[in-house]
Amino acid sequence: MPRPQIVVNVTSTPVRRGADSPTGTAFMAYTAATGPAGPVAVTSPAAAVAAGIPQAVVDYISDCLTLGAPRVVAVRATAAGADATLAEWTAALEQMEDTYGMGQVMIPGVATTAAHDALLAHANTTGRTVLLDGETDATATELAAAAAALASDPGAERVGLIAPWMVMPATGGGTRTLPGSVAAAGLAAREDAIVGHANHAPAGDKGHQAGLVNGATAVTARFTNAELDTLADAGVSVIRPIGGKPTLYGWVSVSDDPVFRQLNAGRVTMALKAEIHETAALFLFRQIDARGQLYAELEGAIRGLLMGWWERGALYGQNADDAFEVVVAAVNSAETAGRGELHAQVAVTLSQHTERVVYDVSVAIPAA
Repeated sequence: MPRPQIVVNVTSTPVRRGADSPTGTAFMAYTAATGPAGPVAVTSPAAAVAAGIPQAVVDYISDCLTLGAPRVVAVRATAAGADATLAEWTAALEQMEDTYGMGQVMIPGVATTAAHDALLAHANTTGRTVLLDGETDATATELAAAAAALASDPGAERVGLIAPWMVMPATGGGTRTLPGSVAAAGLAAREDAIVGHANHAPAGDKGHQAGLVNGATAVTARFTNAELDTLADAGVSVIRPIGGKPTLYGWVSVSDDPVFRQLNAGRVTMALKAEIHETAALFLFRQIDARGQLYAELEGAIRGLLMGWWERGALYGQNADDAFEVVVAAVNSAETAGRGELHAQVAVTLSQHTERVVYDVSVAIPAA
């Protein structure tokens, strides 16, 4: 029997990552001279290293997982520099097929026109959310102009520009910088798991430090109040030092469509596409009967899905009928049945997140 003593055993554990969700996956495209030939899905930095992903990208993957992403799908473009062509970025992004699901797509730290154009096209064709970066030293004017240039592009409702970058401690001492897109992807996934849906802003405090970028010590740029107003209007979500801690303090899209000004609205369309697609898959190859039984079953399935969104506060309405509408029987006919088609129309009213709190305070003094 050994002597009386206290023994503390310390072992390494995998990096913390968020709970899995249909919209939490982070997708990263990067350039490097070497690396995997195709997409690699990883849930730890060790797995990324084992796959041959370059260390700089492994650092981004580690940050994204730590902040809340359940997994990262990384793919290498063919060029060995940030100045990859539009065709090279497009080819890389196209490798991340629908089977990987929905989530946030980025080319971390690359602010070239080619990278942004490839990402916008990817958002439009896949329905995924895209997170863009500016340059590390980009001014408010430059960031606002970059967002405005994309405002009317197809898919812009699912695109956010995150700025600025952050300062992070580097392994072995010193510091490194982290693009805003990586942090925002992790925070969005973490909040998806907390609230149970995508109609939220992973920003501010909200009672659980929703937008806090854990590990970040500073931001690479600060903006005046006037500049912050300009950036918000342009569709730039800013990471600011709140209480000295870098915190995402906005969640807007670059789109000029007022319905999709808040980035969560675009993410909801992404999430609904994924969830309704999964529900509709159960009806593929089913018999279309003349009595409307299949139509009623499909309507019930979609209503049940949307009921969950409404009960969690993601859809706005005093009751479910105010929050959403599902029409199946009226948009089908003998003609659609003859073509082997099953149709449904869905309309939803989204809840908005608070962006401004106004207090009206009355002050009085004792009467003489």
